[in-house]
Amino acid sequence: MYFCKRNKQNKTMKKIIVRALLVFMAVSVSNLMHAQKTATQQQQQGGEVVITQPEFKGGSEALYKYILTNFEYPEEAAKRSVSGTAEVEFTVEKSGDVTNVGLLKGLDETVDEQIIRLLKAMPRWTPATMNGKPVRYKVSMPLTLKLSRNKNGARSSIGLEGSLNERY
Repeated sequence: MYFCKRNKQNKTMKKIIVRALLVFMAVSVSNLMHAQKTATQQQQQGGEVVITQPEFKGGSEALYKYILTNFEYPEEAAKRSVSGTAEVEFTVEKSGDVTNVGLLKGLDETVDEQIIRLLKAMPRWTPATMNGKPVRYKVSMPLTLKLSRNKNGARSSIGLEGSLNERY
């Protein structure tokens, strides 16, 4: 008699598992069909999505020149030989204006202030576009600052590597 009850319980449990799997499969297929439908609608509305990144007017060489020309290495930081890589971020608006300037990783309070001042004073960029229409775009990039000393005193150099990302 115990065997019969156990057998009925197993059959009931199998039915529950089969039903759960069927529901799961139905939901998965529904999600897949929705994703395919969305992709098809996007293709029908104009094909692929084309995104261009924002650009400093004149390109990366002009940006590098702007930074070298306008960055003022603080005396206190030079005395302490502050150098390293700062991680900066800002938003290039649809208009090309630079907003939301910030530091993800700073070096020194006085150097950080100069970096923020420099970025806030940047001229307009060519904005990012999505399918030809301007969009806001968050930019993050490292700025490497090196201080070298020679007989004539301290000299600074700045390395620039860009990583433009996070459209929104």
